[in-house]
Amino acid sequence: MKELWTEKYRPGTVDGYVFRDEAQKKQIKAWIKEGSIPHLLLSGGPGIGKTTLAKILLNEIGIPDYDILEVNASRETGIDFIRDKIIPFISMIPFGPFKVVLLDEADRLSQHAQDSLKGIIEEYSSFARFILTCNSPNRVTPPLHSRCQQMHFANIDQTEFTARVATILIEENVQFDLEILDTYVKTVFPDLRKCI
Repeated sequence: MKELWTEKYRPGTVDGYVFRDEAQKKQIKAWIKEGSIPHLLLSGGPGIGKTTLAKILLNEIGIPDYDILEVNASRETGIDFIRDKIIPFISMIPFGPFKVVLLDEADRLSQHAQDSLKGIIEEYSSFARFILTCNSPNRVTPPLHSRCQQMHFANIDQTEFTARVATILIEENVQFDLEILDTYVKTVFPDLRKCI
């Protein structure tokens, strides 16, 4: 079975990730060197690479898969999943340095769930870290903002965006017309995942 291009061409290392901000790259590399991270709130448009960067960071720090709980918060929006999934997971002793809860689309969590999460982040901070990703940081409550280090990711340059897609097409031996590719890119930009 063929692999999805979005997975096949997902960067696996910090050096393979395209940063728009050199200060962010330096910060990520510093966390990897330290082997630790704070609680994080990663924001930016869809398909910009927030979740990819979170996975790269955890992989390069060496967090074992069984110490990572990945939750799509657009599907699990209420307080029940926090009580039933997150608390039992972070209550167990980690195999590595700490447990990590990766909450994708945290801006979709209900107000009640976000209120509950702020206390849990504080209570378990000695052996658990939370990485929240969101498209709309203004929909994440101020108490969660204050407990996380925030990183906002700007859109990739459209020329670079087109070049990355063209590189994938070349790698896959797909012949394409540059004008058609440009037209397609304009309809989906800046969502690189959707384009791929």
